[in-house]
Amino acid sequence: MSNKYIRKALEAKKFYDQAIKQAKSGNFAYKLAAKSFESHLNELSQIELTSKINPAYEMLDFRVKATHLKTGNAPLDLVAKLTNEIRKTIGYAALRLMKGGINKKRIPKYLFQDLDLRLEGILPGSSRFIISAAAKRDLFDDGLSKGAIERVFSVLSSLGQGEEFLSSINDLGPSGAKSLRELLKLMKHHDAELELTWKYSGEEVKKWKGSKKDIESVTSSLEVTEITEQEKIVLHGTIELLSKRERIDLRINDNKLIKVLYPKSALSMVSELHLEQEVSLYCQVTETENPLTNESSIFYELLEIR
Repeated sequence: MSNKYIRKALEAKKFYDQAIKQAKSGNFAYKLAAKSFESHLNELSQIELTSKINPAYEMLDFRVKATHLKTGNAPLDLVAKLTNEIRKTIGYAALRLMKGGINKKRIPKYLFQDLDLRLEGILPGSSRFIISAAAKRDLFDDGLSKGAIERVFSVLSSLGQGEEFLSSINDLGPSGAKSLRELLKLMKHHDAELELTWKYSGEEVKKWKGSKKDIESVTSSLEVTEITEQEKIVLHGTIELLSKRERIDLRINDNKLIKVLYPKSALSMVSELHLEQEVSLYCQVTETENPLTNESSIFYELLEIR
């Protein structure tokens, strides 16, 4: 527990113990005070969840802001739908990250086991849903949950516009995009804003403050944007960059630089490559098109090395 909350908790515990002692003598006012301090201690314990410093977890704080949620109580259907869409969005993002492709509809059970998504608590302050995911970061500070969460934040941060949106929605994939769209439509249905905070080891990693306008902007683009598979082609060229973030920069014969994406499952194959090596990469071409902004972009995903 952080020093800030330790101090608050110790102070509340001190007053709680004093109130309990007086309440036992039959003082009704102190009985009420004891109940109030007990509630405050419970609240401090719950709020501390958002500052969990254990590096075993990625912590997500979904704060849903709406007039009818200010008491901290939330309709059961909102809780059920919200947690389900969060689970699916992160699950599909992890599936795309690990396996590539855009047509996979089912998230394997082992992937959800690796993510280990859990509802840690529901807090007051409109309604705050604290979700944890197993971090399992490696020596390069990478992990499955981290990569999946990053892809979700990239879509939200783009506000549904420009090359950033096209690239991030291609990384997330159509199934993840659909689940994220449903999550945001749920916010619209409840006339709510959404503040999403991501913490790791007690430190804030990213925050997205989604106003009603921002939610409308991203949702509108998600509703019409399409990712379609085009042809499969062989790219011949020289490797200029090998990124641990699932990307190869390939300088092809007409001196054009092509960015080729690859899933984590292809890492062992890619690790055999080296800079300035001449290679032939067999790739799937996909086009991501946003009719709302009249923007489109072409992406390449590695299938095999020839």
